[in-house]
Amino acid sequence: MGVGASGRLQIVSSMLAAGMSVMVVLGTAHAFTEDQAHAGARTFKRQCARCHGADGAGKDNQYKGLRAPELIGPGALPCQPRPFQKIRKDNFRTPKDVYDYVSASMPADQPAILDAEEYWNVVAYLLQENGRQADTTPLDPTSAAQIVLNPDCPSDKGPSGARAER
Repeated sequence: MGVGASGRLQIVSSMLAAGMSVMVVLGTAHAFTEDQAHAGARTFKRQCARCHGADGAGKDNQYKGLRAPELIGPGALPCQPRPFQKIRKDNFRTPKDVYDYVSASMPADQPAILDAEEYWNVVAYLLQENGRQADTTPLDPTSAAQIVLNPDCPSDKGPSGARAER
């Protein structure tokens, strides 16, 4: 018993609809805890606010004359580095990308001074302040890689997770 063209179209449409549902679920994954966000707020106030501002709106002429970009609000965490950004080179597709950058490069005057947990907490705080809701899943390398911040953003990483050659 064969399936006609309209039957195949209906099956493909159903499969696409199912795939779209999965993408929406992945795109709205939360994967950080309230405790992480609260701890991140404390670390942000202590380490990040001096350059990025208490409200995370960014500040001009910070470290070596560079602008510290906004981290909270409508322009926060864009896919590609802003034209004025001289330190950031990679895209932010996921919170894992944000973590990889900040844990290696921030604070600009003392890169990588915090421990991994503090960086994850700050990323959780930024997610919360930018409208994501906490759940019971801690933000970590696995969960952070599954959250899509910028769906149309190409990844800078190859299949192994290593930085792709340009």
